[in-house]
Amino acid sequence: MTGRLATLAAAVAAAAVVVVAPRPVRAQSFASEPEMVEGGSRFRSPQRFAFELRFGPYRPNVDSEFNGSRTPYKDYFGDSRKLMTQIELDYEFLHRFGSLGIGLGVGYFSVSGTAPVADGTGAASGDRSTLKVVPMALSLVYRFDVLLERRKFPIVPFGKAGVDYAYWQITDGSDQIATDGKGGSGRGGTPGWHAAAGVALVLDGFDPEAARSFDSDMGVNHTAIVFEYRYADISGLGSANKLHVGDTTWSLGLLLEF
Repeated sequence: MTGRLATLAAAVAAAAVVVVAPRPVRAQSFASEPEMVEGGSRFRSPQRFAFELRFGPYRPNVDSEFNGSRTPYKDYFGDSRKLMTQIELDYEFLHRFGSLGIGLGVGYFSVSGTAPVADGTGAASGDRSTLKVVPMALSLVYRFDVLLERRKFPIVPFGKAGVDYAYWQITDGSDQIATDGKGGSGRGGTPGWHAAAGVALVLDGFDPEAARSFDSDMGVNHTAIVFEYRYADISGLGSANKLHVGDTTWSLGLLLEF
């Protein structure tokens, strides 16, 4: 797993390098282009949205429901963390002493292991079982980008908080929704909440000309590498008999503001 995460981190870094890589010099200088605003200041497109693509380790805390009396997730899927892929789109509705927005995110996680037999005894069979989790999150997002806008300081701390809903399903060796032998189905959804904090390293200053071109040509104001640490309690918001699929983990990714 560590190797896969290292590979993904390298891919994110490579994508960032491509974004800020020098471009061929255009015949017409930027200062003479019609996008320039009055007074000689460089053009900047409106900033209303932010898009994130993140990768990180994840292990749903299914076993926390049983307070140590049982460990079904560990028994069938192991104790290691697997890859979670997430995307998020934010609408930034306020730019005063930072940026405030509302974001909608969705992720995807899949893990396979040895399936239990269908008689409900918990014994292992020779079949494979797969757990898939699709967490969705609605967040209030604050980015402290004041120093970036006023002083071009490239470090931007941020925080997020909101509500979650995770769809999950467990399939058996025949790729059918699993049952427990007592009428229960291995498919459902669990509500919850989350809080997160992180930091963005804005890449504009590494190649200002490329950043200006990216803004004037594509409308992208900022490109950044983001690190996020998140606590997600997705255990039913107090409701009983909900599969626990939250986790406390981190992620690394790429941010575009436009």
